[in-house]
Amino acid sequence: MLIYTLALIFIIIPMTIRAYLSLKAGKLPLPKFQNNIVVNQIKIRNALGVMYHVLFWGFHVFFALWAVEKEAWGSFLAVVVYMVANPMLSAQIKARGVTVQPANPPGGTSNGS
Repeated sequence: MLIYTLALIFIIIPMTIRAYLSLKAGKLPLPKFQNNIVVNQIKIRNALGVMYHVLFWGFHVFFALWAVEKEAWGSFLAVVVYMVANPMLSAQIKARGVTVQPANPPGGTSNGS
């Protein structure tokens, strides 16, 4: 619980909020870490489909309830903030129509010839 909470507080939430604000302001291309947050979210959503939302909400609601039961209010607050920030970023990704291009498109070559 501690490692995930620290990752949320110091890495995941700030990068998610910065990516959201950059997309909202139309500042493209995104810096490396913000771009990684956006690309990973798109790839996971494409790979899992509707299960992405089920897993995201299921895990985070469980984690929030567990934090309340353990009286870990910092963890609870971090999870709730992330549960708000992530859907905001997801909505901004959909609104801007951001997509991920494959590294090696079909029929193309990777060496440029």
